[in-house]
Amino acid sequence: MFLNASNLSPESTRRLEEVRWRLDSLPANEPGLALDEIAAGIELMLDGPEWPLDQLVSALRDFDESAQAIIRQAAQGFVQSSVLGTARGAVLHAASTRAFRAIALAGRSVLQRQRYSEDASSSVAAEMATRLMRAEASRLKWEHLLYGPFDRALWQQMGSVFLEAEEDGRLMLPVHLRRDRDTETSTYREYLRAVALQCSGLEQMPVELVDVADRLIQHLLPALHLGAGPVEGARFIVSPMLGGEPRRLIKAVSEGDPAWYFSPLLAERVFAELELMLGKGVVPGGLGAGPGAKDHIAACIRHFRRTWYDTPSARRHRRHLMGGKLATVRGFGTFSQVISGGEAAALMSWDLRDVSVGGLGAVAPVSEYSMPRIGELIAMRSEDAVAWRLGLVRRIQRDDITRAFVGVETFALDPRPVKADDGRSPLDVLLCDPLRRGFHLRVAAPEGVLRPGAPLFVAEGGVIQKLKPLSSVWRGHEFEVRTYIAV
Repeated sequence: MFLNASNLSPESTRRLEEVRWRLDSLPANEPGLALDEIAAGIELMLDGPEWPLDQLVSALRDFDESAQAIIRQAAQGFVQSSVLGTARGAVLHAASTRAFRAIALAGRSVLQRQRYSEDASSSVAAEMATRLMRAEASRLKWEHLLYGPFDRALWQQMGSVFLEAEEDGRLMLPVHLRRDRDTETSTYREYLRAVALQCSGLEQMPVELVDVADRLIQHLLPALHLGAGPVEGARFIVSPMLGGEPRRLIKAVSEGDPAWYFSPLLAERVFAELELMLGKGVVPGGLGAGPGAKDHIAACIRHFRRTWYDTPSARRHRRHLMGGKLATVRGFGTFSQVISGGEAAALMSWDLRDVSVGGLGAVAPVSEYSMPRIGELIAMRSEDAVAWRLGLVRRIQRDDITRAFVGVETFALDPRPVKADDGRSPLDVLLCDPLRRGFHLRVAAPEGVLRPGAPLFVAEGGVIQKLKPLSSVWRGHEFEVRTYIAV
């Protein structure tokens, strides 16, 4: 703790006492309030008379380390709030972002003063740059938790810290940030974490997997590579000098371009080891806990393989720009009520942006606690149409706090609600295809309603039709689609 108040002015001494009080009185079960107190304490250190450099360094250490457990608690609360659709997530997001900004600002202040200090220490500079970079990478993750909007200056700020550390020879200098742990990190590793996050297609992941993906990336860091020259498996590049965000390597980089190459090739060995452990029911420490941890980690591994290794598939159908309004309904249960003649208030208006044979893009009004979910069922109908079409959310990108671009993959035109029976109980389902004897058709229902292997008896047009189940099944968020043949 920074307890030495000698040689401080009366004003600085008063501020030091207030900072101590903030650290000692952090609320245990209110992560939002605790992070606000940490941010306010750091801002207090940076405001007013200039503090002695060693006091500022010591204070930043204490605040940063005090924040780590609280940030993890806030992340869990944010995910729970997003799943439940409550407003608490917006409070946690704002508090966490404020804390990350304050830590980064203090780190930059220390580095700035060290440049002109006779007592400059490379180890202290490495530690401050690493704490700064960790905070910025964490802020990037929290921006992804809301699918944006993104601070375009973030990569420029991280790039300048990265290049200065490289120039001073401390880019990979090992740093111990946690007093109670033996783990080491560095400015390079924290920047690499941010690059891996940005290259991971998080706009296609459910919010509950974004935090798991970040923890998995930190587990993978020893197997990830970022270098100033081309290496095997490099599919992405980033330019710390130009301050741009990482991007996929589409064509060869011109000679002389200041590019660094990101390669996750060696992570495949770690993926294989993790899958073996998960198959035995073992979840490595730090990657998650609880009954859903194994499935979440496995889902992230599959997603990383598609994003990092596979060549992006060419668009199967041409996209056509198109405007107009879409009447939209979110969720299977809500749509079932709407199509049956009720819940008109559930209708939302989205702005159509483009269409293709397999999907469409639209801009939806959103808030921090009312976001579409990846995999969520979406029913849409244009202004001049009678029939609905069903789709599921594949991608979300938000460049504005009130609107988000939503990429929807459509899978059914003119779905029809019908009464069905599986021999055990009556069911309300949606037929996604015409009901014709001898032909395959898909049936959508809430997740867990359709029994695997059980036939369905469907009443339509006064006729009872038996549907024999086939093996094909896929699931979205809280709904599933199974394939049958009408016999």
